[in-house]
Amino acid sequence: MKCKNIIAIGCAALLTVSALSGCGKKDKEGGSGGSESSADTVNTAYYNAQPKDTGWDWGNVQIVGGGFIPNIIYNPTEEGLAYLRTDIGGAYRLDKEKGEWVCITDFIGGDDWNLMGIESIATDPVEPNRVYLAAGTYTSAEGAMLLSEDYGKNWVKVDTEFRMGGNEVGRGCGERLQVDPCDNSVIYYGSRADGLFRSEDYGKTWNEVGSFPTKGGYTEEGYNIGVTWIAFDKSSGSKGERCKTIFAGVARRDDGNVIMRSDDGGESWTEVENPYYERLKANKGMKPIQGEISSDGYLYCTFGDKAGPNQVTRGSVQKYSIADGTWTEITPDYGYTCGYSGLSVNPNDPNMIVVTTLDLWAVVDNVFTSFDGGSSWTGIWDTESTKKNYTLDISESEWLDWQGQLKPGWWMTGVAINPFDPDEIMYGTGATLFKTDNLTKCKDEPVNISVAAKGVEETAIFQFVSPNQNDENAPELYSILGDLYGFRHDDVNKAPKEHFGDFKSTSLDCAALDYNYVVRATDDDNGTIWYSTDGTASWQAVESLPDDKNYKLKKTGGTVKLSADGKTILWQPGISGSNVWLTHDFGKTWEKPDLPGGCQIETDKVNPDRFYAVHDGKFYVTADSGKTWEIAAEMLVANFTYMAAPDTEGDLWITVGTGGVYYLDADDGGQLTRASENINDCQALGMGKAADGADYMTFYMLGEANGEGKGVYMSTDKCVTWTRINDDTQKWGNVNNFIAGDPKTFGRVYISTNGRGIIMGNKK
Repeated sequence: MKCKNIIAIGCAALLTVSALSGCGKKDKEGGSGGSESSADTVNTAYYNAQPKDTGWDWGNVQIVGGGFIPNIIYNPTEEGLAYLRTDIGGAYRLDKEKGEWVCITDFIGGDDWNLMGIESIATDPVEPNRVYLAAGTYTSAEGAMLLSEDYGKNWVKVDTEFRMGGNEVGRGCGERLQVDPCDNSVIYYGSRADGLFRSEDYGKTWNEVGSFPTKGGYTEEGYNIGVTWIAFDKSSGSKGERCKTIFAGVARRDDGNVIMRSDDGGESWTEVENPYYERLKANKGMKPIQGEISSDGYLYCTFGDKAGPNQVTRGSVQKYSIADGTWTEITPDYGYTCGYSGLSVNPNDPNMIVVTTLDLWAVVDNVFTSFDGGSSWTGIWDTESTKKNYTLDISESEWLDWQGQLKPGWWMTGVAINPFDPDEIMYGTGATLFKTDNLTKCKDEPVNISVAAKGVEETAIFQFVSPNQNDENAPELYSILGDLYGFRHDDVNKAPKEHFGDFKSTSLDCAALDYNYVVRATDDDNGTIWYSTDGTASWQAVESLPDDKNYKLKKTGGTVKLSADGKTILWQPGISGSNVWLTHDFGKTWEKPDLPGGCQIETDKVNPDRFYAVHDGKFYVTADSGKTWEIAAEMLVANFTYMAAPDTEGDLWITVGTGGVYYLDADDGGQLTRASENINDCQALGMGKAADGADYMTFYMLGEANGEGKGVYMSTDKCVTWTRINDDTQKWGNVNNFIAGDPKTFGRVYISTNGRGIIMGNKK
């Protein structure tokens, strides 16, 4: 294994990366026995990642949440210290003073995008400044251990032979990564396919624990699950000496026992028998989802018939006496058969336990609290009267009221009791983070639940448009994204009150001269083209789709564009080689322009009758609303993108990657001009409001200029000179090839990511 230092210096490649899936190398059932396998010595030098003042403030367009939060981890010894992990959007630490979350993985760049999926987090109970991340989105790509000695400000990257699957099946299990609370130089990690590993030098080197009985072998939807959690009995060790008693849960391929126990500090292991195994047997055995040890000597466990977070249909909650080896069934009497996932034991009150149900979509998932070690439970749903036993405040992100079907949670795989305030728990859902402030009173009064996701931005962004009008009623941004469909932001510094529509979109456009006209293409079961004439307050489907004898066009998505006045829709279906279509009457009739199939389309942002199309390097232009087309210019290369200037008729700007940026005036005989000699690579180009005194709009670029490395650049002189405006603490992981300036606010720029939402930069 090698150790690489991550410095927040130099921006990694900002490239669009397609989603990966699949498994790592195949695992084998059974451990090798005997001593640990050897590991290479690694370099342990640390580097300071000091932010550079570029004159820009970086943050997010506020959505607040938006993605799956598998688990929350409180530090048990430092009050107010908490972390959370996401499946594609990195890790966060709670800012104690502001009560907001701060992403601690924005230093990860495009080359290391896979590290943005966090499999597990360990916060050191002895030295709280230490934090560890098992980072890796998919096991088909390389993962790493990330080590920090200063709460996640600076990091060391340790390459590992085993891989992580932060966005794979079983990501709600855990925690797989744990620090020994008696000797904090010792850390264990339970891998998905390669067994149990241990570090004895604060995570700098890792060795397989060869005596561990099994590597699991169970797969779900093609993904290895492996070791699902690790738990230490703190009372079994003394300061500076390892905990002797350790437990680990394993999802096994065969019908063997699923919990392993060591009583000699991990040197040898035995399988823990469980009499409830037969009752829970399904899909070749129960899966131990989470496990925690109480201060009075019990191991608490949640189980499911699958690892989840999907398709878990039944499960159990149990506790195991470490002293006498007996199990007790303590599953809440909910009245529904379901899986159980989230688990937290109060470290200061061993009788207080919280668990969550999982995948009760047709009913409502519940959070159960026990104050007597699991003998009785109180849910946030009153199971006898089927009435809610909670109040829910979503003022931080009102869009959570999904068509009036507001829920207290779903996909609740992780829950955590604040060790310094038992009234507060936090639990993750598929779209946000909730917390309580009066949990200990749940038997007598409704539980107060509120959104606690401020600072967390975990959406996958497809596209956005910032309208060009300064009308006081104009929104600041329209966007489309995965899962949440789309938003209208009247204020980018506040979460929107609602999302628009119920259909995932592939393309979005707004009329340049009238922000009320918006169009989007969809490719789901209702796949068609939707348009709005009232600024997304309402949507209508086009009256019909074109009748194409060669292609079935429904559910094909593709690209849509609006004429400058919003009265004409251009559509390039998402089928290779299909025709371009346009309609002047919102789908009552369609016309097929005289263009090659598979064009890249655009509309002029000033002249409503002017449109553009590109195919095989040729630029086609129409000035009569699509009736006739002429070739205006031809590029020597076919692979490029282009955009029309928001405020100048006929101006087209072309990006050719390492070939740089070109300018085309469609009215000037098709003359192509290279815009700058200083651009080394341009992956995306956008335009925003001009600087004071400038005679052209401001350009923003994802790429490389002046030999300064890949990053975000700005030009106020029509692409001639460029200034880098981000530093290497701000890379945001998986950045998409899409950037846009705000046409109304100079110095504001928006960047699309896959997992970190819409990044926003503002000139100070």
